[in-house]
Parts: sequence; structure tokens; C-alpha cells
Amino acid sequence: MAMHLEFVVLGPPISNQQSTPNGKANLISWHATIASAARPLWANPLLMGHLKAIIINFYAGNKPSIDVDNMSKPILDAMQNIIYDDDRQIVQAEIIHLKIGAAFSIAGVSKTLVTALQAGSQFVYVRIEDPVDPFPLPK
Repeated sequence: MAMHLEFVVLGPPISNQQSTPNGKANLISWHATIASAARPLWANPLLMGHLKAIIINFYAGNKPSIDVDNMSKPILDAMQNIIYDDDRQIVQAEIIHLKIGAAFSIAGVSKTLVTALQAGSQFVYVRIEDPVDPFPLPK
């Protein structure tokens, strides 16, 4: 399984379902933030074929500011035509909320993720890799 790209952006993430007066502007800004983080890291042609996304929202406070289903859509949309041709290529995804300061097992964790955790601020970690194949069905 090959890892193609990983990056972090300062959070919290923004939902496609914005109900505030500034909602549309916030979403446009969030898309631009994701795109500007991904674009300089990817000089290769667009990825083709099936992919897996890992998105982790490291949040502060008592609960995440957004549902997992609403968190992934704008992030995956923003990387379309930068990393991959179509977000339908994402056939597997791990979408996770973790509280900043929680206990983590960090053995073997990427330097990008460790550096972001050490900063101690809210952030979103995004990784695109090859999907698990064959996929192990739940037992």
C-alpha cells in the first residue's frame, strides 16, 4: 500500500451544510485552505484508480464542532483536480475525531502528524493512499 500524500491544516473543519450568514464564505475559504495545503505537495499527474482517504480532526473542547459525514465532503471535494480526477475514486475512508491531549499510541506515526500534535492546536490531518486490497470484511 503506497502513501501518496499527507498534510495538516489548522482546524476546525468546515461543513458543506453551513447555516450561518457567513457560511458560504467560510466554506469557500476552507476549500481554498485545503487546496493550498495540497497543491504544493503534489507535482505529479492526477492519481487515477481507487484510493483511500484518512481524515482525522484533532479537536479542542468537549465535542467535535462537526459530524464526521459533514467533515469529509468539503475536504475530498477540494482535492479534486489537484490530487485525483474525481472524488468518487475514494473507495475507502477513515474519518475520525480525536480530542487534542488524549492518550495516543504514536509508535511508527508519521513525522508530519507528530509535529502537528506537538504544536498543540486544533488541526485536521489528511492522507491519501492506496486502498486496502483485498478488503477484509468485518468479522
